[in-house]
Amino acid sequence: FFFSPCGDALLSVGLYRVALKKLTTPLTRPFAFAMSYASFNLAGACATILMDKMRSHLEDLTIDKNVLGVGGVFTPLRQFVVVTWGVVLLTFVIAYCFLEDWTVIDLNDPEDGNDIQEHNHPETNNNETTEEELEGHYVGSITDRPDLKPVKPMVKPHLLKRWFPSHYQSVLHGDDENQHQYGNNDEGEESRRLPNYNIYRTQYTRSNEGNTSPFAGVMQVINQIIALLRMRSTWRVLIFGFASFTIAMNWTAGEMILPPFLERRFGEEVPIYTIQSINLIGCLILPPIVGATTSGREDFSIIMPGLWIMASSSVFVAMFPSAAGACVWQVFITVGEVLWSPRQISWTASLAPSGSEGLFFAISSARQLMAPLADFMMGAINEKYNPNCPDCRDNYGHFCGNLFTENDESSLQCVSVQESCDLFLDNMQQSCPQTCIQCPSWEHTNPSTCWYLLLLVSLVTPISVWFFLPFLRGKYNRNESFYGLFSLTKKRFLGVCGALDNQDNRHRVQTYGHVESESSDSQAEKEDIGVVGEDGTLVEIT
Repeated sequence: FFFSPCGDALLSVGLYRVALKKLTTPLTRPFAFAMSYASFNLAGACATILMDKMRSHLEDLTIDKNVLGVGGVFTPLRQFVVVTWGVVLLTFVIAYCFLEDWTVIDLNDPEDGNDIQEHNHPETNNNETTEEELEGHYVGSITDRPDLKPVKPMVKPHLLKRWFPSHYQSVLHGDDENQHQYGNNDEGEESRRLPNYNIYRTQYTRSNEGNTSPFAGVMQVINQIIALLRMRSTWRVLIFGFASFTIAMNWTAGEMILPPFLERRFGEEVPIYTIQSINLIGCLILPPIVGATTSGREDFSIIMPGLWIMASSSVFVAMFPSAAGACVWQVFITVGEVLWSPRQISWTASLAPSGSEGLFFAISSARQLMAPLADFMMGAINEKYNPNCPDCRDNYGHFCGNLFTENDESSLQCVSVQESCDLFLDNMQQSCPQTCIQCPSWEHTNPSTCWYLLLLVSLVTPISVWFFLPFLRGKYNRNESFYGLFSLTKKRFLGVCGALDNQDNRHRVQTYGHVESESSDSQAEKEDIGVVGEDGTLVEIT
């Protein structure tokens, strides 16, 4: 409950997002995070389908403890867990042997200018950099690095123009590849230069050079955390993260409530994990399509509709508590998820300060520390409104659905595929239970109650995000109706569906593949915010 969220935030997901940000440019980042989101769900879809295949085609495996020292009965699900350990070891070998740390920049992308500028002019707390402080690292213009080398994109420019017109509004033609002038296309829109991708090996500066005491390292991390907490971008991400806690309980319900709900009410033959894979397969196919078609839109104009769709999706399984209703729930939860979740991850990456991305992602994942609370709530709801029937199941979870009779039929005992059960029938007209509903001692409950509760809890997220929407967009300062939270305008109320208010429509430009405002963070961040220096301290903005 504690180490798993911390490990995900700091080591696995956090480092992965840092690496993905370094391997993308502002233009390609939204689509790259969408592809990453799809690849995660590809793995999940393959896993769930494999689990169902193993449940339906494999039998329980009994291993003698005297042979391997570890034995017992291995059900198909337990066999699947053993397979996952082999996959983890294989993944470790691949990562150790083949992954390298590279940084990608686009020298022709004006939206990548901030990152290039930071590399060209590294600063310490005293705004001075010495060779001793950066020993072993290259100091100078990023374009003069000896290890900087150009790379060509895998997709040709004319295909990018055809597939992603929102990114490449027009492509400058001509034989001069070094042309660096902006022009206008036939529609009068600003043209974008062809990308000039370059890569170099990522190098990291260490501010505590020569001081290797654990105390100094701890103090550096504390200083970095304090500095990040003074940034408005951090609080924007944190507020959204905690506001989305309740809608994330749909994922928890899909893992903790849906499988026992289907199995206890409809039997072991229901393809539980295939139904779960609807969400995973949808999140495999749709995120790249949604990311490519909506990357030119403002973030929350896409996020808000997705939140409402996902939050209200459990109404279908509440109204139709069956396997079909669960399938419809998975479809709508997928539509909402692909709209808001990948876009929120890309939005978070765009706010991460260069040099402190890892810690920023870890802090932004603070919602995961509340995962045990969600598990506890789902477990309590499951126990009360979807109870188990242990009297009609064996120790391995199989239903006692098979009838065993003596030769004289004097004893009618129900048995499972694994062992005998303490359940007897009075006559041949009765049948052994295949579900909990057929179990004589099971306490019947309303199957829709838990899903209506999930619906009410989930709706808290879009309502909360709408209330904080002006602050999350970063368009207002503290003196403007307290970051615009208490502004009473028509556009403010239309923001419940993601509509832009009057402040959002001013000076709109496209950054990080999203539509933002020139005053988005530039002026707001200068009110009470600094940036994180390389030594983890706060550097004032002048």
